[in-house]
Amino acid sequence: MSDNVNHPKHYENGPFECIELTRLLSFDWGNVVKYCYRWQSKNGVEDLRKALWYANDAVIHGIPLYADTNLSGLCNALFSALVNVDWAGLRCVWWAFANNCPKRDILTAIKNKINEIEKEGK
Repeated sequence: MSDNVNHPKHYENGPFECIELTRLLSFDWGNVVKYCYRWQSKNGVEDLRKALWYANDAVIHGIPLYADTNLSGLCNALFSALVNVDWAGLRCVWWAFANNCPKRDILTAIKNKINEIEKEGK
């Protein structure tokens, strides 16, 4: 039986439940991860556009990635797990997070994925 309130399938199907990572991040960056994590199972490219909006907002306003910088090691391990399984076909996005790339690189990775999907006509 599906439980869309406590354990939605679109957040549980990955190598770990999405909230395990998003609760460690600031609001904007947590939303970026949430929308990227679920895009294939919920709203398609619309979710990637939402992720892009939050990433852009975070960059414009200088929002830090982590809710607490002491958690960066755990976050990097979780992002690396997403890279290893190419979760949601977003290896380049997860890699940018895991490797502490400039936040604009995360924006670029999301934009590139949206462009790729639109070219393929998905």
